[in-house]
Amino acid sequence: MQTGMHHAIHRHAHKNKQKATLLRLLDKSAYLMGAITVAVNIPQLFTIWTSPDVAGVSLVSWTGFFLGSCFWLSYGLLHREKPIITVNGALIVVQGLIVIGIIKHGSF
Repeated sequence: MQTGMHHAIHRHAHKNKQKATLLRLLDKSAYLMGAITVAVNIPQLFTIWTSPDVAGVSLVSWTGFFLGSCFWLSYGLLHREKPIITVNGALIVVQGLIVIGIIKHGSF
């Protein structure tokens, strides 16, 4: 009976080690995917601030993205989740500048 218990404990410890390894990989991946998410916003930011033509760029959509990032930053702060805080803090800056650029160059 003790042998069976020993094997069960060993299997449980092995599963926990695998789970910890997977979680570390996901945590590192969160920063990578966050950096990619911010990076794909940069071309729009560049276009908005270097060209006075904002035709076809939706103020509603970019304001929605900005507000969504504000929500996720708040969530990350409350739960102390560094990847969520880091990524959404950066997105708020980039998306906020895009919204400001649309307003500045738009005809409202």
